[in-house]
Parts: sequence; C-alpha cells; structure tokens
Amino acid sequence: MQPSEEQEITRLVDQQPGAAAELGASSDRPEIRRQVEAQRRVSRELRTGGPAVPDRLVRTVESQVRGRYGAGAAPARRRGLSWRPAVAVAGLAAVCAAIVIGVVGTGGSTGPSIPAAAALAFAPSTGAAPVARSAKLLDVSYGGVTYPNYARFSVPPTGTRTDRIGGRPALTVFYRLPNGTRLSYTVFSGKAVALPHDARAVRYEGVPLTEFSTSSGLSVVTLVRYGRTCVLAARVKPDVVLGLAAAPVLAQTSA
Repeated sequence: MQPSEEQEITRLVDQQPGAAAELGASSDRPEIRRQVEAQRRVSRELRTGGPAVPDRLVRTVESQVRGRYGAGAAPARRRGLSWRPAVAVAGLAAVCAAIVIGVVGTGGSTGPSIPAAAALAFAPSTGAAPVARSAKLLDVSYGGVTYPNYARFSVPPTGTRTDRIGGRPALTVFYRLPNGTRLSYTVFSGKAVALPHDARAVRYEGVPLTEFSTSSGLSVVTLVRYGRTCVLAARVKPDVVLGLAAAPVLAQTSA
C-alpha cells in the first residue's frame, strides 16, 4: 500500500462514514473500505471496551492486601472503572507476579503452553519499549515475526521481556490500550504450539484467528504468522484483541 493510501485510510477512519466520497476515488476500492471499517471497529471497541472489575477480583485483592499489609489496610473502593487504590494495585501486582512465575517457570517438561504465554499479560517488563520502524511495524522481530506498530489505534508499546515457557523461548512486547489496560503480544520460537482444548476458531474481517478466555479475565487471541505462534492477551472485550491481532494481517494482505 502506498503511503498516500495509508494517509487516506487514516483520514477516512477519522471522518464520518458519509464523508468517504470526498476523500478520493481509491476510497471505493474494496480493500480500502475493508481496512477503514476494520480500523473503525477496533477504534470503537478501544473507546468502549474498558474492563469491568469483577466482584471476585475485588474480594481476592482485599484478601491479599489484608494478608500482606495487615487487617488495618484501607479496603479497596470501587468508583466505576476508576477503581485503582494504590495498596490494592500493589497487592494485585504481587499476586499476579506470583501466578506468572508459577505458570511460566524456567522450563519444565510439560511443553510450551498458550495459556502460560497469556499469563505474561500480568508480568513486569524487563526491557525498554521498542521504537517504531514504520507506521505499521516496530523495530523488533522474533522468529521472523516483526511486532506491529499500533500507533494508529493510540496503543503504544511500553516494554519487553523474554521467557522460556515449557522450555520454549518466547519474546513478549507489551502495549498500553487507550484506557490504560495492558496488552501482551508473545511470539514463541520454533514450530506452532498446540491450541488449548477450549479455544474457538473465529474469523475477524476475514482473518482466521483462535480465541478463548481465562479464569483471570483475559481475552486471548492466537494466530500463526510465518510458522510462529503469536499470543495476544488483555483484560478487555474479545473484539478489541481480535481486531488488534487481525490488523497487521489485513495491512499485509492489502499491501
């Protein structure tokens, strides 16, 4: 896709649908219309797809905070989606870090696991945020897969980390969604990893993907790119993660 077309798609996404005819004849091309609608759909979901705070999560955090800081610790409060008391977040971070360490480990004999990769959404970054190589790609690749640049969705990268999941090396790039929620994008080295038994095949804007949810509230989407398994996970609506997983594939097929 030529740079002028990328700019036109951006303008079309920002305009009302009825204004498309004013922005050039290429807006009538099917692949342009498909890209515009896909990006509009992701943008809508990113604006409205903030994660709810489940009651069981509140109870778990309160319990962990009391256990860690004593019975006198301030209880967690909920004020819509702004529920983020500092002590509760610190307690939740400690809980999640322990879960991730237990799930990912340092190798083991159970083999690589997509749910274990998804759990890295709760893990801390250990490397700096990668810079952009272009409007579509970041300046970081792993196993032949270059990580996407989601700047057009206002989803910047925030850090990286490397792990061995079931003995298989993996690299994760973290992103921040517009509402502050964290998204992890993990790529396994080596051949494709087996899917979880509860994974469901879906097509998003024609792109074949696989999705499932975890008990911790993560929406997880997997796909295979250049023979490598990619795992995206975030505590948001599934459509947000599906749209972000599909976006680089759509950009590649229309190039």
